[in-house]
Amino acid sequence: MTALSRWRRTGLWALAILLGVGALAAIAIATTPPGDAMDPEGVGPTGAAALVAVLEDNGVDVETFTSVDDVRDALAEVDEETTVVIANTSNLGTAAATTLRQETLGVERLVVLSPSTGQLRALRADATALPIGADVRVESRCDIGTVDEGDSLVGIDARYEPGSGTTGAKVCFPLTLTSGSGDDGGDDGSGDHGAGLIELPSSPAHPPMTVIGTTTGFTNGQITQEHNAAIALRLLGGSPRLLWYQPDVTDLADSEDVEDGSLLPAWFTPSLALVGFSLVVLALVRGRRLGRLVPEPLPVVVRAVETTESRGRLYRRAQDRPRAATVLRLATLDRLRSRLGLRRGDSVETVARAISAATGRPVSEVLDLVSGPHPTDDAALVRLAQDLSDLEEKAHRP
Repeated sequence: MTALSRWRRTGLWALAILLGVGALAAIAIATTPPGDAMDPEGVGPTGAAALVAVLEDNGVDVETFTSVDDVRDALAEVDEETTVVIANTSNLGTAAATTLRQETLGVERLVVLSPSTGQLRALRADATALPIGADVRVESRCDIGTVDEGDSLVGIDARYEPGSGTTGAKVCFPLTLTSGSGDDGGDDGSGDHGAGLIELPSSPAHPPMTVIGTTTGFTNGQITQEHNAAIALRLLGGSPRLLWYQPDVTDLADSEDVEDGSLLPAWFTPSLALVGFSLVVLALVRGRRLGRLVPEPLPVVVRAVETTESRGRLYRRAQDRPRAATVLRLATLDRLRSRLGLRRGDSVETVARAISAATGRPVSEVLDLVSGPHPTDDAALVRLAQDLSDLEEKAHRP
């Protein structure tokens, strides 16, 4: 592979990695975390700080909470001049909804923004939630006090149908066959496809409840459009005290909603899939199959014994007889340990006794061979090597 090909391949991989990182960043940016919508302290387009500020300017005491336990403590002394709003139902578990319903039985009004059918059932509201798929503008076609005839609301993202056994329910913002085109059509106000707002009277199971299918309509980015601000002020400003409940992710515990993976951010699954796909592609491209071994012709033939002979010549040239004798004795001891079934850690005395038993030679003679004084000349070194070889032969064949 030439240098140009390697650089080209590296460039392609760098481009693929950059595209993958860019895709992950785009998914993360395009996905709004559930807890950000209608944040009472949020000043961005999805926050609700503007609505809270206007409510407080009109004399409403706004108290914000992120836990159902804190709301329950605040409702310890229930006041009929109190409104409770569940501003973001994305993190509202069915267990938290049930607790909230029990604790709000004496309040003036409970307002819920864009709840699901499961959350409505936990709140004991006889209604069904139906998705729309996009934010639409709808006219009220009703006059119920909190909503005037002719009001229009931008940002309806859910529709609701009251149950057949519900009595006294009032509906506003009907979604008819032509509502998506700006003409809300219909004269009865019921809506051919449900309604954007349902007002349920109080019952032994729940307080007076207003269910409205919008979250984005009351955010900083859309509160000034059409009659959104007026409708929000009438819904939430009718009582001198407003408990703003912004459920945290911990309130999803013990909820059936947790089973669908709602604890994870929406971008997590596609990001994980993209990373996994990238790893598979990388493995397929970079992986190489091992073929058969290919012999490589050598320029010269190197004998296996050449290293030993070269080391011997070095010892002879350096006149290092003690070192050569030590190497010979250690090699002999290692081989004899293996032949006689001894352990590598056994002492020289133990090995000498075993050799003596195997060869019939005295232990002192064996010790003199394997650990005696070093030879003083070449002739003594040669004799030592011959004696060690003879000792190995006898120990091998006693």
